[in-house]
Amino acid sequence: MIPSNNHTIFAIQSRSERITWAVYHLFVVLSSITGDSLILYASSQRNALKLNKFIVTVIQHIAVSDLGYAVFAVLPGAVSLLADSWVLGDAMCYARVYLGYFIYTTGMSLVTVLTTSKFLLLKYPIRCGNWSKETAHRVCSLVLLPPLAIPALLLAVDKDDVKFDYRSYGCDYGWSAELWDKWLPVISTLTLLVPNTIIVATTIPTLMYLAEARKSAKRVRASVRWQGALTVVLTAAVYCVSTLPIFVYFVGKNYVKDGSTGTFHFYFYRMANFVSIINIMSNFYIYTMTISSFRKYLFSNLLPSCLKSGISRDSNYSGKRGTPDSDRRSTQRNKEFKRKSLERSKTISNTVAETADSLKTDSENGEAALPAAIKIEMLNSQK
Repeated sequence: MIPSNNHTIFAIQSRSERITWAVYHLFVVLSSITGDSLILYASSQRNALKLNKFIVTVIQHIAVSDLGYAVFAVLPGAVSLLADSWVLGDAMCYARVYLGYFIYTTGMSLVTVLTTSKFLLLKYPIRCGNWSKETAHRVCSLVLLPPLAIPALLLAVDKDDVKFDYRSYGCDYGWSAELWDKWLPVISTLTLLVPNTIIVATTIPTLMYLAEARKSAKRVRASVRWQGALTVVLTAAVYCVSTLPIFVYFVGKNYVKDGSTGTFHFYFYRMANFVSIINIMSNFYIYTMTISSFRKYLFSNLLPSCLKSGISRDSNYSGKRGTPDSDRRSTQRNKEFKRKSLERSKTISNTVAETADSLKTDSENGEAALPAAIKIEMLNSQK
């Protein structure tokens, strides 16, 4: 049985507030599952994401990471908020802790790869322009190794130091061992501060390049490809803003002494956890706004296909039912079609007859018989 802290002290007592947070978590889960699935599908189609192939491959890895965190961390949080307790069992609680730490730090590492690679592609376009998908897969596989150290370290110190925390409505590691007093700030710095620093250090030059390129393009009345740079900048900005509060908490956890129910350890910790999940749903909306090819693909291919399939199902359903109004409209359409077909047949017959008579008259008068097609064209022009 998974232990938990005191429900009366730490739980959300207002039912309406708890349901509101549950709806927020469900919206994040739905946005992540739908959006990241569309990103993965569209990125496998030709010309759906007109970006550098290395960047597209990194985007695919980020989408997989976001899907994993939505399933193993955010969705259990939504269920806990609705149930007002942990109801998913011990195995899911352990998975939430160990997989959650691994996937979240992996996502941050992948965003670091995204911003760094975009910066290098802009600074060294000739040298880095031939990076392949295979290279991107290898790089993304390598950045999975450092995040593996976190769950391994937690398992080595105390694998059973897991509890359900009503502050965040999720299972979390207890950090009860004495060594965490010294090592937790170090781990937080390595896993949160260092990646964020790299992201900022590589995003600012990219943003400066984008601004300078737009100025230069205006002077010569040309256009500049800004979609990839803007996409990376917005992705990095959302990621840094959403992870900053949780980084501040873990660094100051052992230094702020306001009690377990104080503002920092209670309210700030809850808000930091709830804000940190924004980044897993934001990428789909960012790509839709900044990448015109992705937006065009969604509205010209996927959306019409969905509408067509829906219309087809509706028409098949209504055809099976058969209402009097639909039968009457169908009969009227059939009658109108037959009437127009009969009129066209009569017109063609009259034209052929006139042409034959004209050819016969011309032949009797000694004139050279013209081809039938020419005579028909002449008769039509005279009319």
